[in-house]
Amino acid sequence: MIKNEDIVEDLNDLVKINNDRIQGYQKAVEDTEDAQLDDLFRHYIIQSQNFRSQLADHIVRIDGTAVTDATSTDLPSKVHRAWIDIKAALTGKDRDTVLSSVEFGENAAIEAYKDAIEKDHIPAYIKEDLVKQLGQLEDAYERVTALKK
Repeated sequence: MIKNEDIVEDLNDLVKINNDRIQGYQKAVEDTEDAQLDDLFRHYIIQSQNFRSQLADHIVRIDGTAVTDATSTDLPSKVHRAWIDIKAALTGKDRDTVLSSVEFGENAAIEAYKDAIEKDHIPAYIKEDLVKQLGQLEDAYERVTALKK
């Protein structure tokens, strides 16, 4: 039997991934001197904030409690480590280093979304939103990859 707790746990993991993504891009904005990247990264911060809100809405609708601490990023996963690596790597302000780090983090987020979408206990109406978010993450990955020299 599918339990709402399982769904809430999986969705909260994606909330945390988006928290990681927000923090990674905030660090990237602080550490880049490239106006083009600055604007792009700010766009992705807003994108993740929107994703996080949508996920939280789903959690509340199934009587769960969404992660409310925007700094909650305690995932013991490669996704969390990817965005932490971004935060650590960005101190050099080198464009290619920044883009490579962001590309790595986006790839890890994409994989986490794919894993969540494949789970049988996630309802179809939630999966539909996850697929849309995944598409936007894949677009972000492709855009970041295209900006590398």
